[in-house]
Amino acid sequence: MVQSSHSLDYIECLFVSSAQGAIESPLHGNQIHSVESALHHVEYRLSQGLSHWLVVAVNDHPGLDQIDDPEFCVARFLEKASSRWSRDQAMFIADVGLSPYLSSGQSVVLENGIIDVEASYQAAIRLALRFAEAGAHYVAPCLSLPKQTSKLRDALSVRHMSCGLMPYSTKFSSCLYGPYRSTVGSSLGLTRKSYQFDFSDSRQALHQMTTDFMQGAEMSIVKPALPYLDVLQEACRLSEYPIAAYHVSGEYMMAVHAAREGVLDLVDYFAEIHAAIARCGARYVIGYAADYFLQSSALAT
Repeated sequence: MVQSSHSLDYIECLFVSSAQGAIESPLHGNQIHSVESALHHVEYRLSQGLSHWLVVAVNDHPGLDQIDDPEFCVARFLEKASSRWSRDQAMFIADVGLSPYLSSGQSVVLENGIIDVEASYQAAIRLALRFAEAGAHYVAPCLSLPKQTSKLRDALSVRHMSCGLMPYSTKFSSCLYGPYRSTVGSSLGLTRKSYQFDFSDSRQALHQMTTDFMQGAEMSIVKPALPYLDVLQEACRLSEYPIAAYHVSGEYMMAVHAAREGVLDLVDYFAEIHAAIARCGARYVIGYAADYFLQSSALAT
């Protein structure tokens, strides 16, 4: 079921850390926020008409033990945000990626180079439960493991939590994640992850999306965006649920560098890119270009 091209909404990636204030990130125009500066940023964006955020942790010292820390930055932000704004006013999706919490920078727990599947699921469950308790409206698992959705759905259901699931179902192994990894302090750099989907194989990726919906997902993510517009369009055609396209950090920064060289205008560029994503039928675009989305939307009206 293809969504209307006029209904595209923006989900801004919001980096939250335990720092005392906001600092510039490697992603041009984006900041790494403290809890308080993140709240101020949301207030500002709401006044501009934006209302959706993907919340990602930036940790100086990665470790899963911080999940249980009362001062855990993402949980504190979600607690304060959910008490300040209703779900109708602002929607918060908590990223359940393990890479900001593991010194390896991987999305899964590895033991002697081999994926410890059960340990990976348990770590993701701990994160998801903490985020749901703190007030996240959705959690977004991105383990690239086949039962990531059902494991989290079962854990949330046992505790009678209504938090929704928005998995990274079709997350391809890509060279375009580097600036994001620099932002969250991942050691992987430009390394491709072998357990993510092969970029030449869309069939398995789309099968995982279908499986995730059968396991209880309410939305799904295609990542990256531009090299996979064919996959995005097919995902939107197959799904009766909302699909989000993640315009990733490498895609974003290539445009920024091109603009610095004077070869394109960023407002025009992102208007064109977001129109392409909307034509595919996506309900949301996730990314780092909220300013340009808002500018092009204002020009369109």
